[in-house]
Amino acid sequence: MEIVANNIKEYCFSINDLNITIEDLEELAPMGDMIEMYRDFLNAEIQKLSSAKSIKGGYVFVEAQEAEKDKIRTNNITFDTGKLITAYLKRSSHYVFFICTAGNEVSSRSKELMNAGELVEGYFLDTLGSVMVEKAMDQIQNELNAELKTMGLSNTNRYSPGYCDWDVAEQSKLFSLFPQQFAGVTINESCLMHPVKSVSGIMGVGTDVKYNDHVCIECNSTNCIYRDKKKH
Repeated sequence: MEIVANNIKEYCFSINDLNITIEDLEELAPMGDMIEMYRDFLNAEIQKLSSAKSIKGGYVFVEAQEAEKDKIRTNNITFDTGKLITAYLKRSSHYVFFICTAGNEVSSRSKELMNAGELVEGYFLDTLGSVMVEKAMDQIQNELNAELKTMGLSNTNRYSPGYCDWDVAEQSKLFSLFPQQFAGVTINESCLMHPVKSVSGIMGVGTDVKYNDHVCIECNSTNCIYRDKKKH
């Protein structure tokens, strides 16, 4: 693998590629012994989604320019990432910006169940969408980790707009590094992504960067579904 600035890599997954278990969902939607009541339902819903081809994602490599205490720069674009994220990224020689989505199908199914009054089932499908996109990004990051290791390089954890003082409005700058509708994801005027179950963000790459677990106590975001549970 050779790092080429502005080089874009794309992926496409089926839900079966992600090896999702009911325990993955239970971590985000704990229901104790009740979870067993929904095991067959969730397995059936995962099977229904097995033909979906819209779980997509990818990343672009860009060269890092000199960082300030609360900002990073690349391609002459300044990102106001905040002090915490900037501290994790400041030793990077390159940045990896990423976009990934679970697609529309799982959210549509969740809405369908909610509208039918099946609120718990709809909630589980909503949670499934979150698991799908995170599992897909995990696979992308694991492959990237392995490729970087052969070059003697390391990468940081991944960080997204909307968390740790990085304004979600910065999403428009991030998306400017990709072709339009990359992986089928778009942003609206409020810089929110569609499909809803999508993620975007950044990782740092270099010989002198470290992977740090997410430390939720240092982040002021209260709406993160992975708060106090982030492990990747």
